[in-house]
Amino acid sequence: MDYSKLLNSRQLEAIETPSQYVRIIAGAGTGKTRVLTYRIAYLISELQVDPHHILAITFTNKVATEMRHRALKIVPEAADKLRVSTFHSFGARFLRREITALGYPSHFTIFDENDQEKLVKAIAVDEGYRKNDEIVKLTLQFIASHKCIGEYPQDIVIKRERFAQERECLRLFEIYEKRMQSMYALDFDDLLLKTIQILESFEDVRQKWLRRIDHILIDEFQDTNDVQYRLVNLLMKPSTNLYVVGDPDQTIYTWRGANQNIILDIDKKFNMETIILDQNYRSSPTILRTANRLIDNNRLRVKKDLFSYNPDIRKVKVNRALRQVDEAAWVAREIMNLQREEASVFKFRDIAVLYRANYLTLPFEKEFNRVGMPIRIFGGMRFYQRTEIKDVVAYFRLLINKKDDVSFERIINMPRRGIGDKSIETLKKEAFEKRLSLYEYVENISEYESDLKTKSITALDKMIKTIESYRLRVFENLEAFSDILRDYIVELGYFEALKDSDEEFRIENVQTLFDDMLSYIKDNPATGFEDYLQNIALTSAQDDIEDGDYISLMTVHTAKGLEFKHVFVIGLNEGIFPSLRTINEEAYLGLEEERRLCYVAFTRAKEGLYLSCSGDFSYVLNARLVPSRFFKEAGITFEARVASPESLFRSSMFGKSMGPKPPMGSAISDWQIGDKIEHATFGTGEVTDVIDKSIIEVDFESSGKKKLIANHPSIKRVDKIGGLA
Repeated sequence: MDYSKLLNSRQLEAIETPSQYVRIIAGAGTGKTRVLTYRIAYLISELQVDPHHILAITFTNKVATEMRHRALKIVPEAADKLRVSTFHSFGARFLRREITALGYPSHFTIFDENDQEKLVKAIAVDEGYRKNDEIVKLTLQFIASHKCIGEYPQDIVIKRERFAQERECLRLFEIYEKRMQSMYALDFDDLLLKTIQILESFEDVRQKWLRRIDHILIDEFQDTNDVQYRLVNLLMKPSTNLYVVGDPDQTIYTWRGANQNIILDIDKKFNMETIILDQNYRSSPTILRTANRLIDNNRLRVKKDLFSYNPDIRKVKVNRALRQVDEAAWVAREIMNLQREEASVFKFRDIAVLYRANYLTLPFEKEFNRVGMPIRIFGGMRFYQRTEIKDVVAYFRLLINKKDDVSFERIINMPRRGIGDKSIETLKKEAFEKRLSLYEYVENISEYESDLKTKSITALDKMIKTIESYRLRVFENLEAFSDILRDYIVELGYFEALKDSDEEFRIENVQTLFDDMLSYIKDNPATGFEDYLQNIALTSAQDDIEDGDYISLMTVHTAKGLEFKHVFVIGLNEGIFPSLRTINEEAYLGLEEERRLCYVAFTRAKEGLYLSCSGDFSYVLNARLVPSRFFKEAGITFEARVASPESLFRSSMFGKSMGPKPPMGSAISDWQIGDKIEHATFGTGEVTDVIDKSIIEVDFESSGKKKLIANHPSIKRVDKIGGLA
């Protein structure tokens, strides 16, 4: 294959480089997935690398599937050997083969966040709390924060509590780990941590995998966290080739552990060749100039300026509305204009409305519904998290793992079998005394003296016999497991229960699950039922995004990796985007991440970029909204604002009935460190820091240090305590 006809000179250099260690800095829209795909194909077709010896990692199942399909079009002979997976999918595959070294069976269950929450709630109740007590949330956060950095309970030493009940969270974490182990269950973090544990503790296992892996290729490397990087290093021998692709300007997940310094500093550990891809194939030159000006304000980056030879069809349009309802109306009008202009080629699915915070969507939802525009909001309840889907999957998981108490407790009375909460508590107590899982206890309940009513025992016995009969059929592998499992759910009475509840949409969702299962079998004929369960356990929010003719509303985080013909970035207000909370927590580093997030939003657009803000009063921020600093940093200025006729009409007709007008800002913009201040609530204090002139830090005499919006109406500058400046 002549790759020179398919790639530009930089891309060609990136796939043909002979260097052992390669860092590709690939700007937005520069074809990084294309380069990574062709690199894999080049290794196989030109360098005769065995696909079995290639480990290719990306960050979502959707991209992994797409990349594999693309590569196989070029090298179809690698069909049965080439694997492209996420870090977690690789961990799950590794553990299916090796976890017996830690005393687990290979048929362990993978718990998602919903399962984790149910387990922690159950533990809290057992320990004398209520399931909705604050300790549940604190414990879940505690577990996530420690596992994210590779720590289990035995690794944690609390010398002084950082927050109230930290020691109690650690105690519940210890119970959580014991329960997980007793159920042969792993959470997402365990998939990596247990893999690392085995590689570090069992050198023979590590050597076996080192012999298998000669090339490691990683997509979206800027989002790698310390645990993932530790895993990569354990999978490398001196001769391993490491090829990483990413863009430091698109590091937007530090809040969940991504470490930007890994991609920025990896050349200090390895003798790395760095190739920069800066020709953008997605966006217009105008959009790129705007994005380049914005991100150039960041210090922590690899310098590059994206350019494009695409036609410049539209200018970047901006809007500064009086209120959020006017902002929503402007977006709707612009979409109507696009409908008229593009007529025969217009599609709603070409449009995305992006935002920093979910709470901003309401006025837009109302406006789009009012004018009859189809929308879909992403980031809400994902398909595999819906109640009926979780129920069915719980039944599936019991075919694999009899020790899964979370799944058993979920379906014990679904459909209804006349087993109430009291009976469930009796069952749990009796099973615990026998040191058995709920399923194992019920399976042999006739051997024990149980306090359960005969009616309940009969109902449970019927359920167990059904599960056992289908367990045999599924693992015989004589027929498509999708058909077996459909019969299984019918025989259990679940479909009938949904019909009786007259919830047709839930039945349709379950039917969709079986369609999904059949599609998976067609795409992965060599895999089985356990692989399917693993696949759905590891899905992300982006994996749920489907084609359909509707306007997509989503957070910028969800939009990462996607592209649209026209993009509307709404709520570009100071305190919202950039987020005041992020800046307060991380100061300058937080601001840089917010700027990167905005850069990601801008570079999702191919042809039209629309940016808007409003001047409403925000009760979230307790201040009147002002335009984001990102407008100015991107070189964007506003034309003189003219109120729309409908806004003037609304103001004059309804202003009095809407209550008192929110107060205006204080208009002070020249705060200096050392200025004395008086606040309506916090009293007197002194300015100790000025953050980009829009936020000030004040040390109050009575309540300590607080960060405030500089022009907040509640503050006044005084030349001395008690006197106005």
